[in-house]
Amino acid sequence: MNDTPTGGFREQPAWLVAAAVVVVAQTGLALGLFGPGRPWAAVTDDRPIVSGRHPLHLYHGTLGAAAFRDHRNATCYDPAFQAGYPKTPVFDGGSRPAELFALVGGPGYRPAAYKVGVLVFLMLIPGAFIAAARGAGLPAGPAVLTGCFGVLLAWCPAVRAMLEEGQLDLLGAGLAAAVFVPWLGRYARYPGPEPCLVLAGLALAGWYAHPLVWVGLLPVMFVFYLVFAPQHGPGWHLGLAGIVSFGVVPNTWWLVDWGKYWWLRQPSSSDHIPLPSWEAVLGAPADYAALCGGLPGGAVVPLVAFGGLVLLWAGGHRAAAWLSLLTAVLAVCAARLAATWPRVPPEVPARVAPFALALLAPAAAFGVWEVMRRARAAGAGVALCAAALFLVGWADGPGAPLANLMGVRTQPFLLGLTPEQQRLVGALREHTTPAARVLWEEAGERPGGNWSVLLPLYTGRAFLGGLDTDSEIDHGYCGLRNQCLSGRPLAEWTDKELSEFCRWYNVGWVVCRTAGTAERWERCAEVNERGEKKPLARAVTRFTENGQPVVLFALDRPLTFVLDGRAVLESADAKRIVLTNVEPNALGYVDLSFHDFGGLHAYPSYVKPLKCSNPVTRDPVDHIRLSVPGPVPRIVLVWEHP
Repeated sequence: MNDTPTGGFREQPAWLVAAAVVVVAQTGLALGLFGPGRPWAAVTDDRPIVSGRHPLHLYHGTLGAAAFRDHRNATCYDPAFQAGYPKTPVFDGGSRPAELFALVGGPGYRPAAYKVGVLVFLMLIPGAFIAAARGAGLPAGPAVLTGCFGVLLAWCPAVRAMLEEGQLDLLGAGLAAAVFVPWLGRYARYPGPEPCLVLAGLALAGWYAHPLVWVGLLPVMFVFYLVFAPQHGPGWHLGLAGIVSFGVVPNTWWLVDWGKYWWLRQPSSSDHIPLPSWEAVLGAPADYAALCGGLPGGAVVPLVAFGGLVLLWAGGHRAAAWLSLLTAVLAVCAARLAATWPRVPPEVPARVAPFALALLAPAAAFGVWEVMRRARAAGAGVALCAAALFLVGWADGPGAPLANLMGVRTQPFLLGLTPEQQRLVGALREHTTPAARVLWEEAGERPGGNWSVLLPLYTGRAFLGGLDTDSEIDHGYCGLRNQCLSGRPLAEWTDKELSEFCRWYNVGWVVCRTAGTAERWERCAEVNERGEKKPLARAVTRFTENGQPVVLFALDRPLTFVLDGRAVLESADAKRIVLTNVEPNALGYVDLSFHDFGGLHAYPSYVKPLKCSNPVTRDPVDHIRLSVPGPVPRIVLVWEHP
C-alpha cells in the first residue's frame, strides 16, 4: 500500500495560513524568554544568557568557532582555565550549536549571535512537527494540529528545563529524530527523491547535534531494513546507504575527535558502575506514570496517540505507525534504564519522555482530528487551536495567565551580569594582572552561577575554577569548590602545602565566596629564611553576590608561569603559548605551570615537550616540561591536531 501523503498543502493551500499562525505564535512565545514585552532589542544586545549552562556553551562556542576558522577543527587547548584543558566534542558537547551560531555570527565574542540562534531554533519547532506529520502521511489539517501540539510540548516543564539548562544539542537531535522516523516510514513505500533529501538532511543535522541519540536509532534502522529490504531493488538500498552516509561522513571531521577524547566523558572511564537488575529497569506502573508527569496532558496524550496509531494503520500508513511506536517504546526503555543506572542525573528520565511523546504527536493529532471530523468541527477546531496559541504568544498579559492556564512555561532567561557581578569584574581588572592566575571558589549552585566561565573574555585573566560547576574532568582537580581544594577540605591544608599549591599553579589572587574559605586564607602565612612568619594573603576588596560575601585576596609571592628554569611568558591563548628569553635549568629543562595535552608541538623543533608532575598537589594531569639544549630567544607551543 502506498504511503504517499495526500491532501497536503499543495492541494489545500489555505492551511498554510494556519501553519504560519502557529509559527508566529511560537515566535512570540520564544521572544518572551528574553524579557517581558517580547523585546527584540534584548535578543540583539551584548548581554549573554546566564541561565543554566548557556554561558559555558557560549564560551566554548566562541573558542570552537575561532579554532575552526584557524585550523578547520573545533577542538583546541584553552589555557584560560584549569591551568590548561582540552576543549573537545566531549567536553563540552553541548557547545556544537553555539559553535554554529558563532560561525554564522562572525568572529569574536558575540552573545547576540547565540541568542538569535536560540530564537531561530525555537521557531523551527512547529515546522518540524508539521513536517513529521506530513512524513507520517497526514493531510494538511491534522499536520497543522500536530504543529500546535509540538508548541505545547516545547514549553512543557520537562522540555523547558532542558532549554533553561542549555541542552540545545539534545533538543535538536531529538527533534530531528522525531521527524526522521515517520519520513523513514514514507521512504519505505515511496522511495523518491523528496524523502531521500529530507532524511539525508535530518541525518546530517541529527548526527551533528548529538551522536548518541542517533546511535540509539540504530536498532530501529536495523528492524526497518530487515522488514523492507526484501521488497525493494538496488536503487532503494543505495538510497538508504546514501542517507546514512550523508549523516555520518560530513560529520567525520569532529566525530573522530568525539571518539578520540571519549575518555573525557563524565563520569570518569575509571569508575566502576554496576549494571542495574532487570527488575529495577522494568519498574512498576507508577514509574511509567511518573514519566508523564511533566508532559502536556499527562498520560492522556499517549492514550490518545495509541488510538491515533490504530487509525494510521487502518488508513494505510502502516510503516510510519509501527516505526513511531517502536521508537517510542525504545525511548521509554531508555528512560527506565537511565532511572536505574547509577550516577545518571535524576532528571534524565523526565527529559527522555518528551522525545517519546514527540514521536507519537502525529498519531495523537490524527486521533483528535478524526474525532473532530466526525463531529464536523475539524477545520474550526484546528483554526481555534492556532488562534489560541497566537493569543498566548502575543497578547498574554503580565504574569502570563493564559500561558499558565495552558501549561506553557515561558519564564524569561537570566540575561547579563548583575551590578554586583559587574563590580567584581571591574575589581578583577583593577587588582589583578595577567602575570598569574586567579583561584575562583565555586560555591554551591546558584541561579546564573555559571556566569564565571565568561570571566576570561571580560577580564583577560586566567582562572583556576569557574569553568563549570558540574565538570568532573581530571583537569578540574585543581579547583576550589565549597571550601574544598582539590577535593580535600581547605582546613586540612597546611600553610606550606597551600604555598606550594600556589607556586605550582601560579596563583596570584583568590576569590573567596564563602566565609570559611576567606577565614582560612586570612590565616595563611609563609615562613621566610629567617624563620619569620609573614601573611601570604591580603584582602584587597570585599563584595557581596546574591547576598553572599565575596573577598578578593592578593597573594604575596613571586608571580611566574615558569616553575623551573627561566623564561618570559609573552602570551597564552587557545592558538599558542609564546615564551621568550628561555634558559633551561642545570638538567636542560624548563617546567611550565600549564597542563600537558597530547598534540602540543614546540617550535623550534629541537625543543621537545615532556611531562612533569608534583607529589604535593597530586594532580592527575601532568604539567608541561620542555627539553631545551640551551638558551633560546623564543619558543612557541602550538596544539596541532594529531
